[in-house]
Amino acid sequence: MSKHRQKHTRPNIAPAALLRARLEALWRDPAAAHQSAEQIEAGLQTVVTGHKAESVINSVLSVFSTTRPEVQAAVENALPAWLARQNYVDTLESLLGSRQLPADMQPIARRWLAATGRDISGVPTGSETSFHSAYEFDDGSQAAVCVLWYSNPQRNRVRGFQFLLDYNPPWDGSIKDAFLLPDKPPRTLIRRYVETWEARGQAMTPMEGPEVKRKLLRALLSNRSANIRLPELLILFREQFFDHVLSLPDLPDTPSVTIDEFHTLSQAGQSAESLSHFEQTVGRRIRMEDGKELFIDASLANLAFDEFDGDED
Repeated sequence: MSKHRQKHTRPNIAPAALLRARLEALWRDPAAAHQSAEQIEAGLQTVVTGHKAESVINSVLSVFSTTRPEVQAAVENALPAWLARQNYVDTLESLLGSRQLPADMQPIARRWLAATGRDISGVPTGSETSFHSAYEFDDGSQAAVCVLWYSNPQRNRVRGFQFLLDYNPPWDGSIKDAFLLPDKPPRTLIRRYVETWEARGQAMTPMEGPEVKRKLLRALLSNRSANIRLPELLILFREQFFDHVLSLPDLPDTPSVTIDEFHTLSQAGQSAESLSHFEQTVGRRIRMEDGKELFIDASLANLAFDEFDGDED
């Protein structure tokens, strides 16, 4: 009887996926926000050793864009010098100049390239032409706003934000919640997050880029007036908001909101999540047509409007 040796095989994990996983673990560490530039560089070098320059740039950009704001600030203090020392600057410039980076990543890459001392005046920008479409449903009590932008150089995929605005107290027009939509073909996202409203008898209305910018910036000012901090997911994905909403053209009456003011709104005020939790578990206030307020117990409130981000497979 012949004996067969049992073969032990290792999982076949793509190098790029492994690199991203290691970067995520590195920057999820609570201590990462307090590390010195030297510590951040050392950690990066340990993780990226053995990987191709193009893979390193793409992975670092991708993981950085979804990292906590305080970690991003620490990482950006170290990145320009690290990129230069590891001879990654030429690769970064080449990927950016040839539009090989995802549209979401191009503004971040431009900022890093400029921080290394390179002249970026001739480097194409991705955010100026990234707008795809925008939609809203606004019944005067609450509003859902959807913004989509191209996410790849071929312009056959998009991603976006969906926002919930609430005109009732204590929100008074503030951004109540925000969701980053997945990267999909345009038709998929429109069917899933726009046309689904029509099935409820609440069809969304198309908006131009400047119109949606004006509406969302007015909502930001309402957050400030109501002393309500921006939703956590909007803070986390603020780079996408800067690149694809703040970059849109202004209308004559579009309010001015700077990036510094956005950061202030990300830190000050009551938690939007805590207020929403109170409404879902205790009750909410609504403003009647005559201006009077009515408190509705959570067991009786119709909160279906808050479920607008429902996904489907």
